[in-house]
Parts: sequence; C-alpha cells; structure tokens
Amino acid sequence: MQASSIDAATQGETFAETVGARALREWIIGEPQAYSRVFLVESGANAAPIDEVAVESDVVLLAAGTESLRGAATTVYYSGALSEIGDELFLGEHGVELQDYVAAEFVQIIGPTAVCFPDAASWQAFLDDARVARRTGVFPSALLDPRVILAYRGALATPERIATPSALRVHADGRVSVGVRGEVIGNVDDLRSALTARLPKSAEWAGAASITTMAADLADRDRVERYLLATDLMKMLRLVNGSARIAGFGWSPLDDDRADAEPLPADPFLLETPDGVVLADVTTRRRQLLSPLTVTVVAATQTSRSLEAAAERVARRCGMTASAAGALCRDAVSALNIHVGRVAAMGSRATGVAE
Repeated sequence: MQASSIDAATQGETFAETVGARALREWIIGEPQAYSRVFLVESGANAAPIDEVAVESDVVLLAAGTESLRGAATTVYYSGALSEIGDELFLGEHGVELQDYVAAEFVQIIGPTAVCFPDAASWQAFLDDARVARRTGVFPSALLDPRVILAYRGALATPERIATPSALRVHADGRVSVGVRGEVIGNVDDLRSALTARLPKSAEWAGAASITTMAADLADRDRVERYLLATDLMKMLRLVNGSARIAGFGWSPLDDDRADAEPLPADPFLLETPDGVVLADVTTRRRQLLSPLTVTVVAATQTSRSLEAAAERVARRCGMTASAAGALCRDAVSALNIHVGRVAAMGSRATGVAE
C-alpha cells in the first residue's frame, strides 16, 4: 500500500483533531491510543528503514524536506524540533514547545506545551507538588492549564509495565530512542530489533533521575495516578485553585478517622461546588449532584477496604442499622460505578488529606 502524506492541518478538521496533532500527543505521553506507533524522525535522519517495518496504523512525523516514505504508514511533515528544553516543533502554523517542569510554573504559557523532567530537581519538584496537592488541595498551575501535556505520563502510573515501544525517535546519527527524552534502544539500521524489544515503561525517563530512584518514588503509584486524574478533572471543568474542593486533596466529606484505604485511581471524584457535592467521572465525563446521605455513602465506600467496613462507618455516621447502611453501599457501587478502596502502599495515610 502507498503511504499517505498529509499536511499538519487537514481541511474540515480543527488543529487538535488532525492526525498530526493526535499522533504528536500520543508520542509525547508515550501511550498508544488512535495509532499503534508514532515515529518522530529528526532532520537529517535516515527514514528509509521505517518503510520496511511500518504498518497502516503507524504515523511517521517527518522533518520537512525529508524524502517521503513509500510504505503503509501515514506521514505528517513538521518543522522545528522537540529535543532540548525550549525547542518548538511546528505542525503547519501550530507549534508545541518543550519545557522543563519547574520552569513551566513560572513562564507564560502561550500555546501547546510539552512538560518533561530533564533532571532530578524537576522530578523532585513534581513529587513535592503532588504531596502539597494531597495535603492542601492546591495544584500546580501548569498542570491545570489545558494547553500543557505531561511527557511520558503513561509511565508514571505503571513504570514497571513491560511493553514494546510505541513512541520512537530516530536521531540524525541513526540512534533510536524512546519518546521525548528516553533511553536509546538501538539503531535505525536494525530498527526491527528495536521495535520488538520489550522494555519497562521507565525506559522513557532517561535523564530525569536514576531509574531506581524514580521507581522507588512511585512505589505508591496509585496516588500519583489519582493525582494526575484530579488535574484532568480540574482541566475538564475549567476549575482553578479555590473554586472547588476534591475529596482526598485537602478535604474529606467523611472525616471520621476510620478510613483504611485509598480510592481506586480511576474511580469517580467527589467534588464540592457552590451547588453541592458532585460525583464526577473523568473517564466518562459524567457528573451528577448527590444528596448529603449519598455523599457519605460514596466517601465511606471509596475509603474502606470492604463493603462491611464502609457500611459500619455509614451506620455510625447516619444513625442507621448496619443492614440498611450495607444496602446503601451496595446500591452505590451498582448505580454510581464506584468501588471499595485499595490499601495504600508503604503505610501511607489512607485518606490522602495529609502525608
């Protein structure tokens, strides 16, 4: 099949909907979604070997002026670069800048920005911000900006997961590496071997800190994933710090000192707004206003390791029988797509309100 080649902006699509924009986003976060693999080929690199391995569901981001490919993959041309801090890559008229996590909090974000951890200091700043958000409910402004994309985000939740690489960079000197600033995994002349290598997701972190250090820091990675999903919720609803409170981040609707688990990372969030407490699901984007009793039931269920423990807490708080409370908890699990919690790692406090 002849490879298809497209401009960065296709007529009838907004920029965010173009193949190039979607593919670049998947390459930055390191998680395949619409495409199997995304290759970013630097200016001056030999792209010809990609023709031998690419499939129809792959996308190749090719530097402008590079000879087009003939294989099955879709080719999107770009200009600029996305390698060093401060670089900017352009798809047509639209640019994406690469920025240090620490600097992103202080610079003016004027367009799409990929944020990464170029050194141990920026990685530590990310962890510190997550702890502050857990304790106070105040999130870093950069992660609340819908124009900011966190690089290799998929690896933060599952650093030890083994997979073949889906986001690859072909350097001008022939090296092949993983994602934005990841490890070198081979050479373009032996691209097939690089593509079949089974690597831990942590290979995407090269340079941020030692792999051992980052893996240890993410031992309780459910908390990191929950934190990142909370920032997604804030962006989805266009909330700013102080405009609402999220359970587990400086606030608990059931502060009875009996919580023995953390909510599952992707479970819906309890969100206190001026109109009342809402249950908001980042995955489905569904929101629903809850009664005070239902808020207590949801909070107890998500922060208890069993339905029996949740029911006991509801009965104690609401002055009802354990049987009636248990029925409410089971109904909430069935109707609201919530779950009992998971025991926090390393003995950390279950509610997440404080470290």
